[in-house]
Amino acid sequence: TYRERRGGFLAWARAHAPDLATAEDVLQDAFMKALTNASALSIVEDLAGWIFAAMRNRLADLWRGKAARRRAGATELPEETLAEIAAAAGFDPHDELVRGELVRAIEMAIDGLPEPQREVLLAQTVEGLTFRELAERTGTSIDTLMARKRYAVKKLAVALIEWYDFE
Repeated sequence: TYRERRGGFLAWARAHAPDLATAEDVLQDAFMKALTNASALSIVEDLAGWIFAAMRNRLADLWRGKAARRRAGATELPEETLAEIAAAAGFDPHDELVRGELVRAIEMAIDGLPEPQREVLLAQTVEGLTFRELAERTGTSIDTLMARKRYAVKKLAVALIEWYDFE
């Protein structure tokens, strides 16, 4: 399974990890866990699904502590932003059962956004800048900035839907 699916596993890990080194470590950890528990895995029908779950759980472990997230450059998102992204993905942002996991999934998804989209999203949600202020600061048109934010929210919604389907 490793040789056959390594590319897909690594692509998934790269999309969800803050950098390539972390993605490779997460993949290696998942396969080491599988090898360590080989006898117990004989009853697992979908080994690839188990590997993906092990990678997801390892990434979640890495993001659990606030200090670790701050060191990695993560930011705390305002309630309105969480609600907007969750609503775009079809979730109830006030559902306490999924809230913690939802925040972690959003933070990882933000890290995976293209830089221009991430910059607009964070400038508005964290710094509180308006499109006009951001346009003046960057020299980018308001229409372009609005489109970048719209694309960012859509990509985050897709990432959350994939995260939910994977759960």
